[in-house]
Amino acid sequence: MFINNTHQKAHEALKKENIEEAIALYLKALQEDKDHPDIISDIAVAYLHANDRKNSLAYFNQAVEKQPDYGYRYASRGFARKHFGDFEGALQDYEKAVNLDPEDSVAHNNLGLLLEEKGYKKEAEDRFARADALSKMEGNLLNVIDELETPGKEKKEEIPEPIEAKSSIQEEEEEEEEEIRTASSELKRVFVSKGGFREFLQFIKNGFKIK
Repeated sequence: MFINNTHQKAHEALKKENIEEAIALYLKALQEDKDHPDIISDIAVAYLHANDRKNSLAYFNQAVEKQPDYGYRYASRGFARKHFGDFEGALQDYEKAVNLDPEDSVAHNNLGLLLEEKGYKKEAEDRFARADALSKMEGNLLNVIDELETPGKEKKEEIPEPIEAKSSIQEEEEEEEEEIRTASSELKRVFVSKGGFREFLQFIKNGFKIK
C-alpha cells in the first residue's frame, strides 16, 4: 500500500534499480506524510540497496522507534544488520521479531539461518520446522482463496494409498497437517466473501495487527 503518489513513484524507481532517484523520491514522500513508518522503512531499504550502512540503519532505527511493538520492523532491521555484518545485532532483532509476531515464517527462517551459522544446530532446526509449518498454513489459506475465486472447480478423486506403519514423527507431522486442514476448512466456512477472506489473510501477514 502506497501512502501517497510520490511514495509509489519511489517504489517504481527502486524496482527499476534507479536507486538515487528512488531515495530522492522516498525522502520527498516523507515530507508529504511526515514520520510515516512505512515510508521511513522504505527509505532504509533504498539505502540498503545503495549499500549505505549508516543511513540505512539510521532509518531502520527510526522505523523501529515509531512502531516498537511491530515485529516486522525488527525483522527488517535484522536483515540489514546481517547484510552489513552485524550478526549479533541481527540475531537480537530476529528474536524480538518472532516474539512479537510468532506467525512470521520468514523471520523464523532467517533466525534459523543465523543460529545455524553460529553453530546452534538444534535451535536452528526448531526455527526451520516452525517456518515450514507456518508456510504450509499460509499456502492452505491461499488455496482456499483460489477455491473461492474459481467457480465450478472440480476436485479429482484421490486414489487411496497402501497403509504403512508410521513412526511417531510421521504421526506428529500428520496431526499437525490435519490441524491446518481443519483450520482452513473452518475459515472457508466462515469467510464466504472473497474480499473478507483477503482482508483476513492480510491481517495475518501483518502480524495480526490492523494497519
